[in-house]
Formats: sequence, C-alpha cells, structure tokens
Amino acid sequence: MSLNVRRRRSMERPLTMTHDTSPKTPRKELQEALCCYTKDTLTNVDRMREFCERSSRWMLGREIEVHMMKDIKERADNINLKFSHVKTAKGKSKAFKEFIKSKLDQDSRRAELQEELAAVVKDTLGGLEKLHCFLDAVENLAVTSLHVFTEENQALHLPEGVSPEHVQVVITAARTVCPLLLEFKRDASVFFLPKLQNVEVLSYQLDKYIRTTQEICDKLEKSSFSDFSLKMNTETLVDLSVDLSEDDIQRMLHQINQLHEIRMNQSFRTVFLFQEEPCSGFINEFSKRRPRMLQSLTDLEEIAVQLDSMSKGAKISSVAGSSVGAVGGVLSIVGLALIPVTAGASLVLTMTGVGLGITSGVNSLVTTGTEMGVNHKQQNKASETFKSFMEDVKSLQDCLQEVTQRATNGVDVVVGVGKVLCKAGVIGKSIDSMFDAVKEIKGPLALSKSARAGFIGLNALFVGMDIFFICKDSVSLAKGSETELSQLIRARAALWSSEMDSWQKIHDFLTKGLVTSEKNKFFLETPFYPERKKKEHRDTGMEISFDEIKQMKRKKKSVIQ
Repeated sequence: MSLNVRRRRSMERPLTMTHDTSPKTPRKELQEALCCYTKDTLTNVDRMREFCERSSRWMLGREIEVHMMKDIKERADNINLKFSHVKTAKGKSKAFKEFIKSKLDQDSRRAELQEELAAVVKDTLGGLEKLHCFLDAVENLAVTSLHVFTEENQALHLPEGVSPEHVQVVITAARTVCPLLLEFKRDASVFFLPKLQNVEVLSYQLDKYIRTTQEICDKLEKSSFSDFSLKMNTETLVDLSVDLSEDDIQRMLHQINQLHEIRMNQSFRTVFLFQEEPCSGFINEFSKRRPRMLQSLTDLEEIAVQLDSMSKGAKISSVAGSSVGAVGGVLSIVGLALIPVTAGASLVLTMTGVGLGITSGVNSLVTTGTEMGVNHKQQNKASETFKSFMEDVKSLQDCLQEVTQRATNGVDVVVGVGKVLCKAGVIGKSIDSMFDAVKEIKGPLALSKSARAGFIGLNALFVGMDIFFICKDSVSLAKGSETELSQLIRARAALWSSEMDSWQKIHDFLTKGLVTSEKNKFFLETPFYPERKKKEHRDTGMEISFDEIKQMKRKKKSVIQ
C-alpha cells in the first residue's frame, strides 16, 4: 500500500476526542472543532436536564430561606419597643421595664439577627451558584446552531439514545425561555448582602427567583426535554469520509469557528435574549436616566451624612443634659431625704436640684425639637429623592418587562426589586415609621425631665433613665454608629447601586453586541452541511442521491465477486 493511500484512508477514519500529535489539515481541524462543538452542546443539555430533575429540591431549599428571612424581619421589627407600649399597657411597671430592656438589648439582639441572616444568605448564595450553572447552560444552548444537528447530516454520529431531533427540540426550548434570563442579570454576591435593613427586599427577590426558575423548568420539560436520554460516557463521532470538497471543508471550518465564538460572546448573547424586541429602547432609556439616577444616589448618601451629623450633635447635648439632670436628681433626692434631719435646711439642695432639672429639661427639649426639625426636613428630602429615583427605575423595568413578557405568555415577571418597593412603599413607610419612633421615644423623655422634682420615687426613676441614656449615647458616640434612619437609607441605596451596575452591564453588552449581531445571526441561521445534490436515474426518471448511487455500486460489486 502506498504512502498516499495510507494518508488518505487515515483522514477518512471517524474522529473521536482523542489526543493526536500529527500535523493538522483543514479536514482534521474541522473534525476536532465539530466534535468539540457537539460535546459542549451535549454537556449543556445534560446540565439543564440534571438541574430540572432536581429543581424541586433546589426550590424547597430556597423557600425555606425565604421563610427564615421573613421570620428574621418580623423579629427585627419587634426589637425596638415604642413608648406607646408603656402607655397602652395595663401593667405600667412591667411594660416600662420591657421598654427599658428593649433599649438595653437592642444592639445585641440586632447583632444576633445579623449573624443569623448572614448564615441564611450564605446558603442562598450557594444555591444561586448552582442556578447560575443551569442558566448559563440555557443561554449557551439558546445561541447554538440548529443546522449542526440535522437528520440529513451523515458526518455527525451522536451517542446512543440521542438523536439530532432531540437536540433541536432542546435548543428551540432554550430559545423560547431565554428572555426570562434577564431576571437574573445581576451580581448575586453584591445584591444579596446580609444587611438587616434589606431583609424584606432580599426575601422578595429570592421568592421571585424561585417562581421564575419554576417557570423555566416547566417550559423546558413540556418540550419533551425530560425524554432526552444522554450517555456522556459514549463518545461523539465525527466522520468526514462523506463526499466533501475542499471548498466545503474550508467553509464549514470557518462557520464552526464562528459558531464557537458566538457562544463565547457575552455581548451577542445579551442581544439574543431580547429576541425580536428592539434593544434600542433600553439603551436609550438607560442613557437618558442614568445621570439623574446616579445623582439621586449621591443625594441619598448626603442625607445619611446629615442625619448622622445631627444625631452625633444631639447625643453630645443629650449626654451633657442628662449629666446635669442626673446631678439635679441626686440633689433633689438628698434634699428631700434630709428634710427631717435638717429641719428644712436641705430644701436648698432640693431647690438647686430642681433648678438643674429644669435646665436639663429645657436643654433636652430644645435639642430634641431641633433634631426632630432637621430629621423631618431630611426625611422629606429622602422621600422625594426616592420617589424620583423610583420613576426612573420603573421606566427601565418596563423596557425589560416587554422582553420577558414574550416568554411568559402574559404572566407578570418583573425584573428587579422595584415593583415591591413601588407598590408597597417599603422605603417610604420605613422612613416614616422610623421617624415616628424617634418622636415617640425622645419626646416624652425630654418633657419628663422638666417634671421630675417633688417625688423621691419619681425622681429616682428619672435619675436611672438619665444614667441609662448617658451610657447608651456615650457608647454610641464612642463606636461612631450610624442612626437607624441613615442605616436604612444607605442599605436601600446600596441595593439600587448594585442594580445600576447590573443595568450598566446590560447597556454596555447591548451597545457592543448590536455591532455584530446581524452577522452572528446569519451564521446561526445558515445551513451547516452542503446540500445533497440529486442525479436523475436514466431508466426510471427518479431522483436519487449520490449516497444511494454509492450503495448501489457496492452491492453490484459484491454480487460480481
């Protein structure tokens, strides 16, 4: 056998994914590229199938985490008792002790809940990593060429139990559901930070992920996806012994390389998620609203700084005023207690104490009034800023919802967390309720300090409260802690900042992907294998393929032999 014949036969053998160090020809490069493309496709199909089969368990785990987040939210709301708890209680003494205890324990209880939330979020992020692998497989398959997997293809031999038709069905199903993937286009590790102030939003978004994932899996399973039987231990074979011209080889090699690049092109993949919806709507809306939205986030940070600054000044005044009040209270108690011994001379101490108490009360009243005025102004500013910001958010969400609506057949799938905040007013209500709590707690305390003289028991009570707030405010100043209201504003602003980053990525991918989207779509829609030519049979006039002619020749030769 000549060397040329051996070379020709070796090139015609089916290729599997084995290591080969011999020089590569265009035919061999095509064999390897086609085999690799097919194997990656089947790997993605297997990932999809595996996740869908286990989706019930995955969703159960996330539902438990949603329940735990809601429970943490409920307990966090009950940490800081309001003064109305004392006023409305039947047992005033017991209620007052519970009120004071809530003030003493609130920092430690919040810390415990924060740790508990961190543990829950850690499990959530672990579950979302598994989800990301599934979603990535769906997105890869959505931009996979249907033309590589055709019944007419004689070069590609799939594993046992896998037909080209099965692969096409799964690819088509992935394309149907792929717009829903926009729901998950955010950095989960940044969005799902364990901030106690955001636990309500986190539980909402996780619940939304569960429902959208359920919908994706349902649509995939309805497409006969569950009937897909894949044996990954069986190698895919690529046999290019069929009649292919050198021009065909070069064209197919170029196309399969382009198809591989399309899969790796995140920009085009993002454009493809929009399907028939124009990307220009979101690009234009985001470009127009982005400067105003970024300015809103900056304004919210400045508001938080103003609140912290006012709170610090108020605490310094409170520490000083409470100290004066404590001294006045002690002098009043001593003066009242010594009246029988000093024949009334100790009334001087009592009157001095009363004077100091009045001074402390006036100081606290002025401080509290000033703080409430500043807080009220900043609260209104924060509410207006959030309102303007949410209008921009809704506009962007409407653009994305038009895309996801096509895949949901009328089911309301909202991208982001804006709807729950817009509808329920979570931000505004949280700010209002927190401001009310400030008024309710500090107001009665300030007014009560001016009415503490005359009764030893009552005086002793407010001396104790003065000492409590001296310690509490002093520790808070030493830690440099933020106010609850500013913490809430910063937490919400951080969430929206992460959403802005996600939208910015979508915007940038769309802008870049649109440049080559038509060319990439052309490669996806172009037939991969050369069209089989027909030849007319002289006797019958029937059209038969070249493959049929080859089979007839082989049978004739065997008969002659």
